[in-house]
Amino acid sequence: MLHLKNARKRFTAGEVVNALDGVTLNITAGEFVGIIGPSGCGKSTLLYTLGLLDSVDEGEYSIDGMRVDEFSSRQRALLRNKKFGFVFQSFNLISRTTSFDNVLLPLLYSQTRGAATKVQRALEQVGVWNKRRNWPNQMSGGQQQRVAIARALVTEPEIILADEPTGNLDSKTGSEIMDLFKKIHAKGTTVVMVTHNPDLLEYATRIIEMRDGKIVSDKKVKR
Repeated sequence: MLHLKNARKRFTAGEVVNALDGVTLNITAGEFVGIIGPSGCGKSTLLYTLGLLDSVDEGEYSIDGMRVDEFSSRQRALLRNKKFGFVFQSFNLISRTTSFDNVLLPLLYSQTRGAATKVQRALEQVGVWNKRRNWPNQMSGGQQQRVAIARALVTEPEIILADEPTGNLDSKTGSEIMDLFKKIHAKGTTVVMVTHNPDLLEYATRIIEMRDGKIVSDKKVKR
């Protein structure tokens, strides 16, 4: 499904930092992958690379057998919108827009028929259809994250990529969000989640640990 080979990504901030240092990784359909490691180890860079939000300086990246590291920016955007749904720590909702319109946004790029029905289904799936007319500042953090997850689900992606999805939430709300991810995964969606919280790894079927831009451990877990 996703195949990264000898990927390298460098940033310069006074000195050269190897955010990805020769990473090779295969992710297959139906996995729930938890990526953990200290701050600055490269886990978010890896996630953004997998989701075509960033690109490698060296190495190869293939999705379903296609060499996407050679794609144009337009090709990458089209595939990204079709293949992936994204959930971020800071929710990334548009502040002066209703929940309904925030979830509708990804569908505008693909001119999807029946968009309103898809938005309703996504908001119902995460339990916030009753908040469809609310702006983000009229909702709790947990409700905002549920709307963000609905936005990720509305295009019916094969893969959800989540970057610290409970980082701005209290422990109770965080558990509710993780239970929601568990249900999404149980329906067949592949989930790749970056976290610094080892307690969240109990939901994963595979745990990858990173340090200094490298994968130092990769274990499958029986659930």
